[in-house]
Amino acid sequence: MIRYDSHAEFQMGRRGITKEQVEDVLRKWDETEGHGDKRSFLKCDPERSKMLRVVVRDSDHQYVITAYYDRRFPCG
Repeated sequence: MIRYDSHAEFQMGRRGITKEQVEDVLRKWDETEGHGDKRSFLKCDPERSKMLRVVVRDSDHQYVITAYYDRRFPCG
């Protein structure tokens, strides 16, 4: 079961990102990156031409820290 940090829920609401979108990224990502104790899963959103980045704890991929559209990673 996916759990969401309160920061993640706030930022997702502000950014117009749904839990369904986040869960889709976690099921079928295009790329993944690790940084310290965090892991990012990225998936292309062709409607926005940007990657949706979902950041989780590296030790618990079911705990979402935040999610955002990463402008540094355009996609088509």
